[in-house]
Amino acid sequence: MLLALINLDKWNSLPKYYQAVLEQAGHTANNWMMAKYDQVNPPALKKLLAGGTKLHAFSPEIMQASFKSAMELYAEISATNPNFKKVYASLTDFANDGYQWWQVAELGFDGFMVRNRLSG
Repeated sequence: MLLALINLDKWNSLPKYYQAVLEQAGHTANNWMMAKYDQVNPPALKKLLAGGTKLHAFSPEIMQASFKSAMELYAEISATNPNFKKVYASLTDFANDGYQWWQVAELGFDGFMVRNRLSG
């Protein structure tokens, strides 16, 4: 992942211990960001709801139309930008593998916990 963001020639010219330091810094920054995201979003949502915000899910029709438009845009960009095409294909493959895992390992449990969160 890190190599996609750094010039490979420059990366390869670094001593191995500098590479290790940069990798660890990236991991640390990512872990901090994800933990912060998980920490601050639930109370922020509670604050919005307490202030009268109404949440509404997008309809399946809106979701499908948005998805279709996004796929058309990505295909259009991919046709003229080989770098985008390569990155998007990699991202798509990675996401598909992740969704497959999530569907088996997390989806059922998360749905169960959402349905039962008030009965604990």
